[in-house]
Amino acid sequence: MPTAKARYTGDGSGTLIQDFSDALKTKLRAYYPDQQAEIDPTWGHPADAFVSCVLAEARWAVSKLHWQKFDGTKQEIRAEQSDLLKELNEIHHKLRNLSPDFDRLLGTDADPLGCADKIRELIGHVESAGRIIERLPTKKKTAEKKHDVAVEMAVRVLRTLKEYGIAPAATGDAYFHYTSNAVQILKLIGGDIDLVLAALTWRDIIIAAKKVAPDLQ
Repeated sequence: MPTAKARYTGDGSGTLIQDFSDALKTKLRAYYPDQQAEIDPTWGHPADAFVSCVLAEARWAVSKLHWQKFDGTKQEIRAEQSDLLKELNEIHHKLRNLSPDFDRLLGTDADPLGCADKIRELIGHVESAGRIIERLPTKKKTAEKKHDVAVEMAVRVLRTLKEYGIAPAATGDAYFHYTSNAVQILKLIGGDIDLVLAALTWRDIIIAAKKVAPDLQ
């Protein structure tokens, strides 16, 4: 089993959540049931509203997947604590043992010994955190978390598709190379948001979605 590495992901502040691609919107537009509908001079083609409604429901998954990137497993948190503790101890030792010649170059305001004392305090907190890590609950694996997101996204999107007359059919057959529009739409959205799954997997996701949302039956 590979050893977990310290990730130092930060909390996601200042990071942008990706938007849906124009290519996806164009592909989804083709699934609007009435392609011959007239274009409204003010609101445009109703297929554009269809795409907007579908993606409005899928946007939850985009946000969820984005923030999941900053989650850490217990092993990764332990690795970060161990790595940080090692680095802090090394810095503390170096600050306490600067050569006189280099220390004089820092000037009187630098206060390396004072900094060393503050780092010593921080080391105590990091050591305490290490003991708390062992009491943390075990988190779900990345694949399990993505599966949960896929099921919830399917529930939300399928409800919208149903309103537009697109059946939430869990139909997919590798031999006959046929998949329902519902499966194809979910697969397209998933591929655009780093939720890349095979068509047959999306078929199974729809089956799971119907179990938690009876109104999709």
